[in-house]
Amino acid sequence: MPILSIQSEVVYGHVGHQASRFILERMGHPVWAAPTVLFSNHLAHKTVTGRVLEAAQVRELIDGVRKLGVLGKANAVLTGYLGAPETAALVAEVVAEVKALNPRAIYIFDPVIGDQGAMYVKPELALALSTILVPIADVLSPNVYELGHLTGLEVNSRAQAVDALHALAKRTKARAIIGTGIPDPDHPEELAVIALARQSPGDSGTISMAVTRRLPLFASGTGDAFAALFTARYLRDQDLKAAIDAAVLGMSYIVTETAATNSDELKIIETQDKWAAALAR
Repeated sequence: MPILSIQSEVVYGHVGHQASRFILERMGHPVWAAPTVLFSNHLAHKTVTGRVLEAAQVRELIDGVRKLGVLGKANAVLTGYLGAPETAALVAEVVAEVKALNPRAIYIFDPVIGDQGAMYVKPELALALSTILVPIADVLSPNVYELGHLTGLEVNSRAQAVDALHALAKRTKARAIIGTGIPDPDHPEELAVIALARQSPGDSGTISMAVTRRLPLFASGTGDAFAALFTARYLRDQDLKAAIDAAVLGMSYIVTETAATNSDELKIIETQDKWAAALAR
């Protein structure tokens, strides 16, 4: 199933497309990768070179794909770090176009805003993501910081995360909202992924959860990798619980190896046999 992916591109490391494309293609999904930034490496390193692409430059690339007459073959649009506020409006246009050409296509939106208690995008971009893209997503996957930011609620426990998921559901038509990296004071050794699934926007929905061991980790790109693992499994049959369980198990293999080797980059390639087997179940 071809996927149009719109997110960051780096030369070194495993964030953005360098975290997601290999996972998706390893699982049989061709990826049409439109970059939103071109950096030497991710911003957590001490130095970085490169630039954010203007929305017009991203549009030019997508226009080229449009001229090939293949946009209707995309079964999903996946977006991550967008770089510029204006790119959010472009994404909304592209999602609408892909869905008009292929009504079965879905939009999976990872609202990259911040992490570890801090926003790392410009406020203008965060606002654009919240007002333009949150309402149109079919699947929405904020991390714990982003879930709190998008709802204005404290998210320091599993119970608070459930409340925030219900609050966010009022602002989007998404059939699935997935909160990742959820802590809980009663389970300090664990992180949870908690999802709200519903049949329609008016549906109160059902909650499901998967947990994993909390490990010391200093590598970026976990959200990008999780979104790819989830997408690869979810597109098979749109079984939300199965996709969450598989993605959490796959991430546990990646994170465990990354932490064990004290790496500053995710060990996605080195663990591919393990996470691919988890997704294939």
